[in-house]
This record gives sequence, structure tokens and C-alpha cells, in this order.
Amino acid sequence: MKNPLLLPAFCLLMLLTALPGIAETTTKVRSHQTLEAAVLNPNLPLEKRIRALKTLLSDEMTDGRLHRTFCIWDPISKAGPIASAAKDQVLRSLHYGMQLTIEVFQNEQEMVDTFVNKKTCDAILVRGATAQRFNRFLATTEAPGALPDRQHLQLLAQVLAKPEIADHMTNGQYTALGLVTIGYSRLYADSADKASLNSLDGKSVSVADTDTGFIRLVDALRGRTRTGSMPATVQTFTNELTELMVAPDIGYLAMASGRTGDQTRGLAMPLGQSTLQLIGHADRFPPGLAQILREDFLFKFNSYARMLDKELSNIPESFWINPSPADLTTLNKSAQKVRLDLRGEGYYDPVMLRLARKIRCRFSPGESECKNPVE
Repeated sequence: MKNPLLLPAFCLLMLLTALPGIAETTTKVRSHQTLEAAVLNPNLPLEKRIRALKTLLSDEMTDGRLHRTFCIWDPISKAGPIASAAKDQVLRSLHYGMQLTIEVFQNEQEMVDTFVNKKTCDAILVRGATAQRFNRFLATTEAPGALPDRQHLQLLAQVLAKPEIADHMTNGQYTALGLVTIGYSRLYADSADKASLNSLDGKSVSVADTDTGFIRLVDALRGRTRTGSMPATVQTFTNELTELMVAPDIGYLAMASGRTGDQTRGLAMPLGQSTLQLIGHADRFPPGLAQILREDFLFKFNSYARMLDKELSNIPESFWINPSPADLTTLNKSAQKVRLDLRGEGYYDPVMLRLARKIRCRFSPGESECKNPVE
């Protein structure tokens, strides 16, 4: 019979043998946590944070660079404004150790399929409506009437860059890495007298099939929606198969400007924000790297906005029809109902809707929704 007194001694020996490995693992964990905390701390100098990031991701680097591929949607392909702006990101990314490869797609759905199925794209830059399937929180920024003006979106961009909001920006599989403005979604009409929300009743309206909020808004105003991909939607309108169209500024600028009739007009009142959102595979963008990218997008917000304004300035002032008081009332009432309905159906994110309401009330505190909130 074995001596039971020998068992504790044996266990003690095994423990002593394992202690160096345990200590080493504990040290590595603490070092990792320290580095990650440094990267996530916006109060530290950026250079110090970047050094910590490079140390943190050193095992993934090749020749001192973290190689990633961003796939970019641009309806004009490599010569388009989005693709051109993305080239600047290649140079900026070198500063924090990333070697970017940019792949440009004209077909947004093809790019999304590549991102999901082939994973040759580490991240994709897509319209907010398209990003809905990857991050409901960020995509809700494009809800009708949620953020009425650019100043609202810019304030939101500042909030999105805070580390405290990071949990809402990732779902484990995909992570949202930031957004930029590409203007607004607006109503376009084949004549000035139809450029009003109150003219939709019974009329045919082209809307992209991904823009669920605007499809519901048109339905609420008794318009007859005709849906398809965004390029197909614009083509339908330019071919005069529909009387009206709801589309983002970039859709009109890139695909309809110069190809519509002399009578075509746009309603100057924004129906909602139009954004490009960067969505990445979460395992390719750990928290520290994701945080740096979100802050970088905030830094570039005004740069992208100026590029857009330059493009919009090519549209003559006479093209735009000013909204009537009735248009403003209709949008506020109908858009809120659409947001609430789609929130109830789980399509819009309630946290983002609440955040958007607080931002609206920051600029217009006297509105009734600020005293009696429903979002």
C-alpha cells in the first residue's frame, strides 16, 4: 500500500514545478492589460498610445507592419471621390503601423458578399443602410429625421469616438470602426411642384431596397414605392419610370446629375443622414486598434465634409426647392412614427435613437419631445 503521506509532497513538487510557468503567464496577462489600457486612454499622448499598440500587436505584424485590406464602395469606381479619399487613409495608417491595401468595388452588394463569404476584405466601407446587418447601433444614425443636420451628426461622431461607447460598436463577429458624412438623403422630383413630402400621395417613388426607414416613410405618406439596388433606383428615376426618388446626395451626384430632365428638382430639406460606415471583422480589429480607427474617423470628419460640399456646390441653387412649414411638420410627425415602429420591430437600435433625441434637444431644447420623450 502506498504511503498517503507521500501524496502531499508529490503535489507540492508538481506545484513548485508549475509556478514559473504560472508566473510567466500572469506577467504576460498583466503586460497585455497595461498595453491595452494605454491604447484605450485618450488622455495619453497619441505617440505613446501608438507605441503601445504596435507592441500589443507585434505578433501579427510582418516587417513591422500590420497588413489589412479595406474594401471600398464607390459608384464611380477607382476614379470616384470615395476611392480618392480612401487613398489618404493609406498614408495616415502607416503612422500607427498599418499597411493598408485598398480594393474598390462599384457594386456594393458584390463587396458585401466578398466580405461575408470570402473574407478577403478585413473591413468594408459601405452606406449606413447597408451596414444595418452588421451593426444596428451605428446604422440607426440614418433613421429618418433622427439627426436633422450635419452639426447633429458631428456631435454624435464625437460621442462615438469615446471608449465608453465601444460595447455598442461591436457584436463579437463584426465591429463598427467609424463613419463619415456623405450628405443627406433627400426627395427628388421630376418637377418643382412635386418636390414636397405632401405630394407623395399616389405617386411612384424610387427607393433603394436597403433603405427600410425611407421605404416606410414613403408608405406612410401613401406613395407607391418602387425598390431595387441604389444604382437601379437612380436609373429608374432618370429613365422617368417614377415621378419621385428618395436617395442620398452621393447617389444623385454620382449617377443622376446631368442625366435628369431640365425640370428635375430636389427638396432642400434633409430627410435623414447619409453616411459611409467602416465595418470590420472583429477578430481583425481588436479593441485598441478599433479605438484608434474611430478617433481617426472623427479627426477626418470635417475633411470629408468639405470634399462633399465642394461636389454639392456644382448643383445650382435654383435646383433646390425650399420646404414649406407643412413639409417640416409632416417630416417631424411621420419620421418619428417610422422610428418608433421600426424600434418596436427590432430594426432600429433604442440606445442610438435615445442618443439622437438627446442631441436634437441639445440644439432645440424647446421641442415637445425634450419635455415628454418617447425615444
